[in-house]
Amino acid sequence: MIKDIYDVVIIGGGPAGLSLAISLLQKQQLSVLIVEGQFEGEERIGESCPPDTIVLLKQLGVAREFYRANHKTCPGYASVWGKNDVGYNDFIVNPMGPSWRLNRKKFDSMLVERAVDLGANILWGTHFLNTEKTLDGYELRLRNRKLNKEQIIATHFVVDASGATARFAKSIGIQKKVEDRLFASVRFSKILEGTASKQVQIEAVSEGWWYSSILPENRLVTMMVVEKKQLMYLQNENYSGFEKALQDTKFISQRLKKLTTTDHEFYTWPIYSGILPEIEGKNWVAIGDAASSYDPVAAHGIYKGMNDGIEASAKILGFFNQEPKEDFFSAHVKIRYANYQKNRAFAYAMEQRWSQSSFWKHRNEKYASSEVFMVP
Repeated sequence: MIKDIYDVVIIGGGPAGLSLAISLLQKQQLSVLIVEGQFEGEERIGESCPPDTIVLLKQLGVAREFYRANHKTCPGYASVWGKNDVGYNDFIVNPMGPSWRLNRKKFDSMLVERAVDLGANILWGTHFLNTEKTLDGYELRLRNRKLNKEQIIATHFVVDASGATARFAKSIGIQKKVEDRLFASVRFSKILEGTASKQVQIEAVSEGWWYSSILPENRLVTMMVVEKKQLMYLQNENYSGFEKALQDTKFISQRLKKLTTTDHEFYTWPIYSGILPEIEGKNWVAIGDAASSYDPVAAHGIYKGMNDGIEASAKILGFFNQEPKEDFFSAHVKIRYANYQKNRAFAYAMEQRWSQSSFWKHRNEKYASSEVFMVP
């Protein structure tokens, strides 16, 4: 079988994989293929970026395009967490500027266009299946979802940007060490009429916590983070459990009363807190959620993924220029994960109103004991 051969194959076309491709191709002309399981334009979770994101966008050469798109600034956060009163955290005095609420499809499209303009190739709707080691790299078996057709490609270097499941790392025998498993039940809605605060709203409840944000183009995202058993309740009877739980909130439900919404779309995403025991090898590296995945209570996923992509490009350049940078990137990932663990433990420990409920009791017990188990 004749195989296509690439210098670099990136498994995953989210912000992490796209940022790596851009950063790499800005510095050196290589043949780069991005393999993405979703089709172009499909819905993705994640629509917030901290002020510092602008620094990364400038490094990737897309800051001007970002400002031209229909993204919205956010004055900050309003939360009910650890007490019954509303607390506020804003970005008004941040020297980097405001936080951002993204039009996610435009944001992703901006990164895709930049990567393609620099020479990257993208296979949409294509899943990575497995791999075999070769003398000078790897052979990857892929399947096109639309055609249900398999193909084998060869590459000198693999980037695992496949998300929290870390599919490539798992295929070579490296399993992520996971501390916690949660689930996000997410509803996207269209706002027909009404006005409400542009602040991101967060509210802790006995079964988990809620997140709500107004997005560009009159869209609203509402999310509840829960354990698996509560997820089943939320999904019951066409998500009637979700609607009932949302009505029971004291803070976020007040915003929703001011808005008339329609076109509700529901999604479920797993949330893993974990890190790979091995993040890189001679001719592979894991980035973004594949390398280390965070609970959104203490992290900015898009920013972390983009930053990983930019930093990891140095390892790949070193590989092709015979200037190896072994474990340099891994050290950064591990330091950031240790800091994340502290921030996450602090955030959950602040909430003691439901200390005996399953959700909050499990969080504090896990984080106090640093429990780790393997993803099956």
